[in-house]
Amino acid sequence: MKQYILKGFAFALALLMCSCLRDKLETIVIEEAFTGIPNDALASPNPSITDINAYVPNFNAFIDYINGIPIIRIDMTGVRGQGGTDWLRLYGTSDPNQNIWVEVDDVPKGIDVYNNADNQDDKTIMTDIVFAVDNSGSMSEEADALARDIVSWSTQLSKSGLNVRYGVVGYDGEITGAINLTSVDALTNYLNVGSGITRTAHFDGSDASTLKSKSSSYYSRLSYECGVAAIRFANDVFSFRSGANRIYVNFTDEPNQPNYLSKWSVRFFESQDNWPASNGAVHTVYSGDNFTNKWNQNEHPWLISDYTGGTTLTAPSDFSGVTLEGLPVTGAMENSYIIRFANVDDLLDGKTHKVHITIRSKDGTVKADKVFYIVFS
Repeated sequence: MKQYILKGFAFALALLMCSCLRDKLETIVIEEAFTGIPNDALASPNPSITDINAYVPNFNAFIDYINGIPIIRIDMTGVRGQGGTDWLRLYGTSDPNQNIWVEVDDVPKGIDVYNNADNQDDKTIMTDIVFAVDNSGSMSEEADALARDIVSWSTQLSKSGLNVRYGVVGYDGEITGAINLTSVDALTNYLNVGSGITRTAHFDGSDASTLKSKSSSYYSRLSYECGVAAIRFANDVFSFRSGANRIYVNFTDEPNQPNYLSKWSVRFFESQDNWPASNGAVHTVYSGDNFTNKWNQNEHPWLISDYTGGTTLTAPSDFSGVTLEGLPVTGAMENSYIIRFANVDDLLDGKTHKVHITIRSKDGTVKADKVFYIVFS
């Protein structure tokens, strides 16, 4: 009798499993039909790559809906192609030119990709961009040209059709000035106050007093330039829009100098526990001389970009030539992507999930790979 009972239980369990599997497959098929996103059954595992020579930038991931069905949408800024000049077009699952793969918790996902360069009106990528500006005495030579170029760059960018807001943090060993995320006109007015390094050494906007009050907690030591403190101040205090890509551009001619305080070290950005992908990528414009990196003392500021998937531009000492076309972040924004995948019910549980993104150009010359840990909410 026991044998028959066990066999009956096994048969019932098999039926239940088949039913669950059938329901799961039906859900996947339905989701593809109603969302237009390739189903996971068509997805292949991420290719194994070596000799990584490009970066996967930090991104903003959030839940979206298509015809009432939840999907996950990743907004990611551009990836540079061969030689660091061109920007990749990305192609998703089932495309013969596929060059990006996504796995979540080691399960390949069917993805579609929209390239912002296609300028389709039905998809909007919002960007909040913060300029962190070293306004210590050594920047006196560069300050006027830098302010002029930021205004020119932002004005042209605003005319490009991108949905962008702008903020500024001025710093040396402490936060010396700021304006919260605002329009290009308010940014222009802010930077045109005074001359030289005083342009970014004041607080402005309706919340100026609040910014000034909160800035006192972000310093390493007077006269010690610390871009990390400026970036963290903006991240903690500024009014970023929900769903907007966050981009920082750090302008400096000095090492990052945390004065032996690890919380202001560039290594803060190395851990996703400290700086998750949704906090954004940091781009660096550096005009100083090369120097030996010394942790917690004189640190390479461009390491923040390496850790967050940003880019670095080396500028002359007077910042001449730092134009709209020259800033790497311009191409990163104009060539950004929307990556989407469905069949996500199991991922909306408030827990941390492993997201593995691999990019490999068709000719194999561009190779990028990174693992992120994301809570989808």
